Amino acid sequence: MVCEKPYTAEDLKIINELKRHRETKDSLFQYAEWTPLSKEDRENFHGLVYFPIDLSQRFKGPIIEYESTILDTIRETKGDLRPAIKYGFFPFQYKNRELKIQIYKILSDAPQSTEYLFMGFTDETTGKETYGAGRYINPIKKGENIYIVDFNLAYNPYCAYNKKYSCAIPPDENHFNFSIFAGEKIYRYHK
Repeated sequence: MVCEKPYTAEDLKIINELKRHRETKDSLFQYAEWTPLSKEDRENFHGLVYFPIDLSQRFKGPIIEYESTILDTIRETKGDLRPAIKYGFFPFQYKNRELKIQIYKILSDAPQSTEYLFMGFTDETTGKETYGAGRYINPIKKGENIYIVDFNLAYNPYCAYNKKYSCAIPPDENHFNFSIFAGEKIYRYHK
């Protein structure tokens, strides 16, 4: 029998924050005006489905910015290309592997739009347990260039719920050749 390390008070705090985050998202998807769900989907919505919370899927560290601007594009699910800058990467260690996830800054001509950091990825669950075009993570700033990247917060883009949306597709370099059993599952499993 394998004994697991007991959770610390900080671990329990993080787990409770993740549970609250999921409950809030469910409520917003069901009731908010901006929800990506169709009217029919909202009527039958009973909440999103996630992998169990796994604190080993949570990483803390810096974002390493590239010294020079690297212009690039990000492909969308409807075939369009979004102009982007290859901004930097987040290095982390997982199961004795040195890994990194590339970060892009997606640009826009629209005056009301803001540039944002895009951290999309695919893994061996993509198209099986998780959405076929990949999932996203928003890094959480915790200090001067200290971020939390928590795969428990990995989420589907809006196009996973509604075909009217076009979403950024993660670059091939952000494919992990192993399964990341954390975060949100594919929408078809939600019904």
